[in-house]
Amino acid sequence: MIQGHRINYREQGSGRAVLLVHGLAGASSFWRETIRVLSRDFRVIAPDLLGFGDSDKPRMEYSLEGHVERIFLLADALEIREFDLIGHSMGGMIALMAALGSPERVRKMVLINAPVSGKRSLHGRGWIGGTPLGIALVRIGLQIPWALWALRKMKRYYFILDPLFTEDAKKVPYSVLKIHARALRRTDLTRRLQEVSVPVLVMGTQEDGIVRPSEFSLAASTIPGASQVWIKDAGHCPTLERPEESHGAIVSFLKGEKDQISKIKDQKYI
Repeated sequence: MIQGHRINYREQGSGRAVLLVHGLAGASSFWRETIRVLSRDFRVIAPDLLGFGDSDKPRMEYSLEGHVERIFLLADALEIREFDLIGHSMGGMIALMAALGSPERVRKMVLINAPVSGKRSLHGRGWIGGTPLGIALVRIGLQIPWALWALRKMKRYYFILDPLFTEDAKKVPYSVLKIHARALRRTDLTRRLQEVSVPVLVMGTQEDGIVRPSEFSLAASTIPGASQVWIKDAGHCPTLERPEESHGAIVSFLKGEKDQISKIKDQKYI
């Protein structure tokens, strides 16, 4: 129990702790393959954020800051003082806020297709889906088999094609999605990027139809000493679409493998 609420989480492996933070409408199952790969070398913990997945869904005013606080409380409950932090999309914003607030507890951080400049960071489906009407349409579409079939035929809709995502998204109440979409649009971290003091890998794709790819370049060029890697032929979810390349870059960064890190710093497409 965290702050009186049940927080569901997955845990696998042993060694240095790595915490995974999912994005909007996601859950810990988003990280299933990532957990399998990383748990070979690390102790991996992936929570369902409050309001998502199988965690409690209280009627409350959710905030990204609240999720940051609960991540540290979960780490405390698991007797983890320091950990590596990986966040996807909205989870990347939460990870950034955690590293800015308590850098002494975050060893390394990986940002995967993460927005950093609030409403300016979204485009295409992200801009539409971040509005109350867009959220409502997505919620309706998730319940209609033929609509899901059509979406799964469209390029760069892999994150909806995956049944894990579809089932996770169905679990999130409309009100929770709306609150988080509003929080994401109102959170601009660009002025604080230079304050990040932990080693960072910025992972992005050029074909993300939700977050502008320029966000990934902005984060990588502004965060002191950040490394950047572009994943080729992927949309918003490179760890699902190009798992081998994505996880290879993540593991190399976390393990500090110098040869691979030099390739990452060269910003080569993989």
